[in-house]
Amino acid sequence: MPMATVPALSTSSVLGPFHLVHKPDSPETFLLDSGAPSCQRFVFAAELPDEHALFGATGAAHHDLLMPVEALRQAAVFAARHYFRVPEKRLTVVAEAATGITDVEPWRRTGHRAQIALELDLTPTDMVLGVPRGLVCEAVVSIDGRPCGTASARLVFLTPGIYRGHREAGRRQSEESLARGFGDFGSPGRPEPSRVGHTEPRNVLVGLPVEDDDEVLLFPVDGAAAGGILPGEPGELPAVLYLEASRQAGLIACAELYGFAPDRSLLTGWQASFRGFAEPGLPLYCTVSGPRTDGAAAATVRDAAGRPTTALTLAFWQGDREVARISASVLQDC
Repeated sequence: MPMATVPALSTSSVLGPFHLVHKPDSPETFLLDSGAPSCQRFVFAAELPDEHALFGATGAAHHDLLMPVEALRQAAVFAARHYFRVPEKRLTVVAEAATGITDVEPWRRTGHRAQIALELDLTPTDMVLGVPRGLVCEAVVSIDGRPCGTASARLVFLTPGIYRGHREAGRRQSEESLARGFGDFGSPGRPEPSRVGHTEPRNVLVGLPVEDDDEVLLFPVDGAAAGGILPGEPGELPAVLYLEASRQAGLIACAELYGFAPDRSLLTGWQASFRGFAEPGLPLYCTVSGPRTDGAAAATVRDAAGRPTTALTLAFWQGDREVARISASVLQDC
C-alpha cells in the first residue's frame, strides 16, 4: 500500500512556505526514512505567490517558471543530503537543466492564489560505496491540480578540491582573454522593467543590447544584481540566473525581431547545458539569435492554438569562455 513520510511545513526565503513529501516504495524505506540507491519519489506543494519581491513584482500575465525550477533544485539538494547520504562537504553543481510549459492556461494569472505541485522522481547515479556522485531529477508540474509543465536537472556532487580546480581554471581563462580585450563590451544602459516583464528596476538583470545586427543580439548580464535577488550559494552566481536572464533577453529579442508584446509573452521551453562556472566580478554576456531563412530572420510559426511562437539560441560568455549553451522558445499569448 502506498506510504508517505510527511515533514512539517518548511519555509524558504525564496519559495515561501511549502511541503515536501517523500513517497517511499518499500516498508524499510518508510521505517528508516532514507532512500535506497534507486529512484525515489517526492511531492512538493506550495502556493504560487502574488506578492513576492521577485515572482510577484511583475506586470506579466503569467506565473513565473522560476518557481518550479527553484523548487526542483531545493527539493533535490534536500533529498541528496537527507535520503541519499551525500556528504555536506560535497558541492552541488547543476550540469544540465530544462523546463517547459505543456499547457498555457493554468499559467495565466487570474487573481486568486493558485496552488503549485511538483511530482518528483530523483534517481541517483555514479554510485560509490552506496553514495551517489550525481542525481537525475525529473518533475511534472501541476497548477491547481492540472498538469501543465515539466522540469528536470542533472546534478553533480563534487569534492571541494575538484570544484576549486574547475573554478580556478575557468576564471584564469576568462581573465586572460579579458586582458587581451576580448568580451568586455561595457553597457549602453538598462531597459525599462516593463520590457522584461517586471515592475521593479532592481529585478532587471540584462542591459540593453551592446551589439545589434541582423543575426545576433548581445546583452550584458548584471551578475551582482542577480546575487541580490536570486537564491544561490555565497561566492557563486546563482544557477537560476541563466533562466531569468534568458527570459529577459528573450523578451527583448522577440519584441525587437518579431514585435512580441513583453507583457503577453512567456518562455515556454528552456534547455541548458552548463560548460563551466561563471565568476562573480567578471563581465558576463549573453548572445541571442533566432531561426534564419536564406540569410534573414525567419518568420514566427504558430502553435496549435494559432499563437505566434519562435525558437531562440542563447550562449553565456565570460571573455572567450562559453559557460552555458541554451535553447529556448517564446510564445505570445494573446
